[in-house]
Amino acid sequence: MNTFGPRQVEASSWRRWLSEALHLSSQHFILNVVLVLFTLGVASQFPALVLTIISPVLVGAFVLVAYSADASISIAKILKSSPLSLLRILFCSTATVLTLSMSMFIILLIIQGSAIPSGEPSVYVEKSHEISEFMTGSKALFSIGIWLLVILPWFAIPLIVCTDLPLRLCLDHTFKAFNQNKFVVIVVFVCALLLMAGALLHGLTVVPLYPILGGILYASYRHIFLGLPPLKTASAKVKLPGFVRSLQGK
Repeated sequence: MNTFGPRQVEASSWRRWLSEALHLSSQHFILNVVLVLFTLGVASQFPALVLTIISPVLVGAFVLVAYSADASISIAKILKSSPLSLLRILFCSTATVLTLSMSMFIILLIIQGSAIPSGEPSVYVEKSHEISEFMTGSKALFSIGIWLLVILPWFAIPLIVCTDLPLRLCLDHTFKAFNQNKFVVIVVFVCALLLMAGALLHGLTVVPLYPILGGILYASYRHIFLGLPPLKTASAKVKLPGFVRSLQGK
C-alpha cells in the first residue's frame, strides 16, 4: 500500500498529467464552464487586486472538481466539505498579496521622497475606457500565471484542498516534492507562459485553461504524493489534439 508523501517520478510524467487533466476536466465540463463564468462575472465588479487574490482559490476549486471526478464522489459532497480548505487558500493569497503590496508601496514612497522635482508640468494622458468583453478572463489568466511563477502554489494548492495538513506541513511537503522532482519547475514555467499566451489570444480561453490547470495540479499531486497508478484515459486520448497525441507517443 502506498504511503502518503512526496516521491520521485519520471521526468516524462508531465505527459501523463496532461492526459489525466484533459480527462478529468471533461468529466464535469458544464460545471467547469459555469464555475469559471460565474466567478469571473462576480470578480469583474471588483478591482484587479481582488481578482489576483481569488485566482488561487478558483484553481483550488477546480482541483476539487478533478478530485471529485477521480474519486467518483458527488461534487456537491466534495464542495460541501471543502469551504475551510478554500478559505485557507484565500487567507494565504490575501496575506501574500497584501504583504507584497505594502512592500511595493513603501519602496515607491522611498523613491518618491528621494526624487528631485523637475518643476515641469505633468502631461495629461487621456485614458481609454474601451474594455474587451472578456478582459476579466485575460486578467484572470495573467493573475494565475504570475502566481505560478512563484512555483510554490503548484503543489501547495492541492495539498491544502485535498488534505487536512497544517499550512506549515503543506509548505514542507511542497519543498520536498520540488527538490525530488526538479523537472516540475520547467513544467510550471511552461504552464505559466501558456496561460499568459492564452490571455493575449483571447480572454475566453480562461474557460478551458482554468479547469485543465486544476486537473494538472491534481494529477501531479495524485502521482507524486499518493503514488497512484495512471488513470484509464483511453477514451479521452482519442479526443486529444494531434500535437498532444504525438507527445504521448514519444
